[in-house]
Amino acid sequence: MSDNANYRLLANMNIGFWGAQVANGLQTANASAIFESLGAEASQLPLLWLGAPIMGLVVQPIIGELSDCTWCVWGRRQPFFVTGAILGFGMIILMPNSTHLWQAVVIYWLLQFGLNVGTAPARSFVGDLLPSAQRTLGYSIQGFCIGLGAIAASMLPWLLEKIPAVESTAEVGVPTTICWAYYVGAVLYLVSALWTYWTVKEAPPAPDVLEKPIGSVFKRIAEAFTQMPPIMRQLAGVQLFTWFGVYCTFLYLPTAIAINILGAPNKQSPDYVHGIEWAGICIAFYNLICLGTSLLITPLSRRWGKVTIYAVCLMCGTVGLLSLALIHSRYPILLSMVGIGIAWAGILSIPYALLIDSLPDERSGVYMGLFNCFLALPQIVMSLSFGWIMTTFLQSDRLWALLLGGVFFGISALLMLRVTEPEAIVESEVESETINRDKNLAAIGD
Repeated sequence: MSDNANYRLLANMNIGFWGAQVANGLQTANASAIFESLGAEASQLPLLWLGAPIMGLVVQPIIGELSDCTWCVWGRRQPFFVTGAILGFGMIILMPNSTHLWQAVVIYWLLQFGLNVGTAPARSFVGDLLPSAQRTLGYSIQGFCIGLGAIAASMLPWLLEKIPAVESTAEVGVPTTICWAYYVGAVLYLVSALWTYWTVKEAPPAPDVLEKPIGSVFKRIAEAFTQMPPIMRQLAGVQLFTWFGVYCTFLYLPTAIAINILGAPNKQSPDYVHGIEWAGICIAFYNLICLGTSLLITPLSRRWGKVTIYAVCLMCGTVGLLSLALIHSRYPILLSMVGIGIAWAGILSIPYALLIDSLPDERSGVYMGLFNCFLALPQIVMSLSFGWIMTTFLQSDRLWALLLGGVFFGISALLMLRVTEPEAIVESEVESETINRDKNLAAIGD
């Protein structure tokens, strides 16, 4: 396969994933505001957000296993991408038009279901189409797409506000610009998923994989859990503490910047509004850092190894979060965001690159789904318990929550140093695998 064809494949296979991240970025940025506009209290938000990790915990292993043993005229992983995009499209349209809190919660859970169906096979998709030598690059590009999707989602309301025909506010309910951002995001999600479907063709799995009966899905998931590879067990603790830290960052970074760092006296003050706006710029900035770092992860990993680079990424996140305690003005916050952006780039790519080469191709979907449980479980634990931790130990101080997140990242970095990186495939095996995959892709193209 020529370099141009290879880059074209990398782009086409990830465009649909980018669209899913735009949709996910919109609901991450605006779901709390929609819930509160319909009467939810701030203390209820962690429970209302439970839909995301619970759906990830339940849906991803099932869809991963089903995509392993699926083959039809529409492909192997692709039917799930398109199905999730169609359901997600409908729910994204409905979400900002909810008139009651219970409606918004039901739609949010269905949206999370659609997003998980549409993204669960994405990690295995990389393993299906790319040789081992290019999988780190494939996952780095997925991390790039996540950052780019988050930036696009955060910019949509601002861009739509510049259109004279679109009102920026509404007398009641969700602001008009947010509604239109959801509509545009829904279209981007569906069109991008269809683009990937039309431009990327999959090779069928081995015949023996297709002989597995659908009714034994849960049995096979249980078997996979008991037989998970050593690298997956080693990464479990790393992922646990990493996502404790991610949870603290996502939940408290904007308000901590506005109140604790920039000194807004209360949520009704103009200083608070300006602080939240600056926090949005900080989030966009660390996603930009994530984009740039994603492009460097592959060459750095080849030079120093994935384990070392990931530990360094996590330690950069530790420094970034802990340094916020020393900052009391706007622009130095951006220096802290550099560390967070580097950590985020590693979190989104390196664990999957470490794992995929240790997985049998015919079971990669179910194992990637199970691996997602190590992301979902800490979020569920934090949603159910962190309110008590905040009031009992952290005096409801948002900055202390971010500092605790930095400690979690530091623990993850130390645990990462205990992980044994799988032995690299020898050059001849890489070349052989590349030739075989290129033959398969050429046959599909014919």
